[in-house]
Amino acid sequence: MICLADLPGQALDDLLLKAGQAIWAAGPLRKGSNLCHGTGGKGHAFLQLWRRTQDPRWLQRARAFAMHGIEQTAAERRAVGYGHHSLWTGDPGFAIFLRACIDGGAGFPTLDHFFECETR
Repeated sequence: MICLADLPGQALDDLLLKAGQAIWAAGPLRKGSNLCHGTGGKGHAFLQLWRRTQDPRWLQRARAFAMHGIEQTAAERRAVGYGHHSLWTGDPGFAIFLRACIDGGAGFPTLDHFFECETR
């Protein structure tokens, strides 16, 4: 969904909104807060919808996932005694998601920075 959100036109809007709704209904993942199939990665989908639609509901949902992810990160650190230092499966990627929730950005690490889309 993150890559599809940049396609021009409105042909996919209904599908993207339904995907966002499905992510919201499923809730944060138990896997952890990371970007790679974790709460932060799912929350980025909401940021993409925020950027595409400017509907504040999506930014609020991203921020709700961020708050849950903060608790996940703290619990993981308590359980294992240290943080994880990988962009995709660790704390740095989640920190990037948190920053995006603060400033309302939706740039996903690598995908949006190495492969700039002409529609932005």
